[in-house]
Amino acid sequence: VKELIKKLVEAHGPSGEEEQVRALIEEVIRGKVDQVRKDALGNLIALKRGTGGGKRVMVAAHMDEIGVVVTHLDKKGFLRVAPVGGVRPLTVVGGRVRFANGTIGVFGREKWIRVSTLPTWDQLFLDVGATSPDDAPVGVGDLASFVRPFTDLDKRLVSKAMDDRIGCAVAIQTLMQMAAEPHGMTTTSPNDVYFCFSAQEEVGTRGAMVAAFGAEPDVGL
Repeated sequence: VKELIKKLVEAHGPSGEEEQVRALIEEVIRGKVDQVRKDALGNLIALKRGTGGGKRVMVAAHMDEIGVVVTHLDKKGFLRVAPVGGVRPLTVVGGRVRFANGTIGVFGREKWIRVSTLPTWDQLFLDVGATSPDDAPVGVGDLASFVRPFTDLDKRLVSKAMDDRIGCAVAIQTLMQMAAEPHGMTTTSPNDVYFCFSAQEEVGTRGAMVAAFGAEPDVGL
């Protein structure tokens, strides 16, 4: 399970760009459920059918994570960014992010700002090694996720994106256990269970709402 968690949390997946996480989950669960589909918003929905006549149950966990989006590039090639989800400027100074194409950026702070004051987004810049806007490997609108690797502290696991990839891991493990029980809940339960791995939660729980309208569950977890 820890190996699955490591793969999930280290995958790139800021809100609206969940492709890598979705592909990873789909690879793990395919063949273990009766139906897998992706909707227009980017949710991955897997259905495990019951024997019929029961409830429609939806188990939801979101794939996306907080990050930043490039708003413009200054004349020196530094990127200016805005938060995607609940990101605080104080927590990113000196930190790193990764874009979908693999580009790494390092956060810096305007040097004339007094260290006793909290930074604001317009006082921060992202250095990707460019010296002008023309040689930057990313551009306006590109999304980045934070680089905070998985660490196993025995009784605790530390990483970025635990919210909510740990929920995805729990849902996957539940699905796998259902599929592995020949005389268990997969064959005797009347309930249809929808496993929804949702998109864009960090910017307004958008994916879960869309998925719920699609599945029309009687019970949601």
